[in-house]
Amino acid sequence: MGLFSWLFGKPKRVISRDVIWLTNAARVRGATKSVNAPLTSNRSVLVLAHFPAALAAFGEHIILKSCPHATIPSTLTPAAALELAMGPPRVLLGLVRNLEPVEFPPPDTAPESPLSVVVLERHLLRKHDDHVTHFAEGLGSKAAVEFHVSLDDPLMAMFAGEWVANALRQLGMKEGEAIDSKLVPRRIEQAQAKIAKTIQTDEDADSAAEWLERNRGK
Repeated sequence: MGLFSWLFGKPKRVISRDVIWLTNAARVRGATKSVNAPLTSNRSVLVLAHFPAALAAFGEHIILKSCPHATIPSTLTPAAALELAMGPPRVLLGLVRNLEPVEFPPPDTAPESPLSVVVLERHLLRKHDDHVTHFAEGLGSKAAVEFHVSLDDPLMAMFAGEWVANALRQLGMKEGEAIDSKLVPRRIEQAQAKIAKTIQTDEDADSAAEWLERNRGK
């Protein structure tokens, strides 16, 4: 271990960031821009959602935009994802629940990940978001995961209700602008921890709102 690693800890294998949008519509447009960036560089991008409703809505948007796309298999390993990425550049659409991380990811000296990962939402439980990060570790070094979140999401409503969106608009924030703050991810994690204390089950659902209704307080 080098002196830098000893002083500051081992660097993260996966870099994740949260991009927060005012509305669901703005989130879709913003995520589309993130998807188009690798496509224009002739690289595929893996687009994931925790809930089928979010994936279906984005898939319809991608189809309208005439973006090349494919649905990932019912189970997807990092090796299979990398193999798909070697084909023609396209949007690979799938659900987080279908990911199969590897127990032993490649070493830090492995080639950089050629596959961008965009997640259309945060789950209400942190462990599901961590599942994405664990999967990305198997894609190679310097893997990056970008989570797109809307203030309309049930999770965000726990600490940033409609009044926050209204206040931001009054301050001049436009619909197409995003909040990229280091404070928000901490608040998201705190909200997820709070929800974890109130649920008794973790059943699959079509949307975040349905999941919360089905699993909270049962």
